[in-house]
Order: sequence, then structure tokens, then C-alpha cells
Amino acid sequence: MAKKDTGLKATLSNLGPKVAVKKSEIDIEKTDAVAKKIHADSTSKKDGKWVRITTDLPEEEFIRFKVKLLREGKNRKGQEVIRELILNYIEQ
Repeated sequence: MAKKDTGLKATLSNLGPKVAVKKSEIDIEKTDAVAKKIHADSTSKKDGKWVRITTDLPEEEFIRFKVKLLREGKNRKGQEVIRELILNYIEQ
């Protein structure tokens, strides 16, 4: 047998009683300290200032690059591969 009351009013009347939500106080200084700790430079980047570069690649080339990294077991080493290529190019 189909439900007779399918409207919003009938649905809301079947909900439980309202409960007051507790307001929490956020410690901004503590939050900032944790955020700085999370985003702190890792030990491998302590040898000077680092600069982020962005490169747009055709999707096919990017997929081939990622597949090769995965096949070589270097799934998290893409940055190192690119740095090696840049250093080799600079030293030519």
C-alpha cells in the first residue's frame, strides 16, 4: 500500500524533537599553530627558498608520464623526476 502523506508537512512532522546545538569556541592561535606545522617545509627543502612552477601538458603525455612512474614503482616521485630533468637541462 502506498504512503498517503508524501508532502513536506507530513515528512517534517515525523522528525524527532528539536535539540539545541552547542556552540564551540575555536582557538584561532592554536588552529594557526597547527596549520603552520602541517604546512611547514619538510627537511628535504631546507637548503634555500623553493619556488613552485606549473606546467600544462597534453593529457596524453601526462597519462604516459604517470603510467611510466607507476610501472617503475615511483608513483610519488614525479617531482624528483622533473627536478632531475631540469638539472640535466641546466648543466648541458
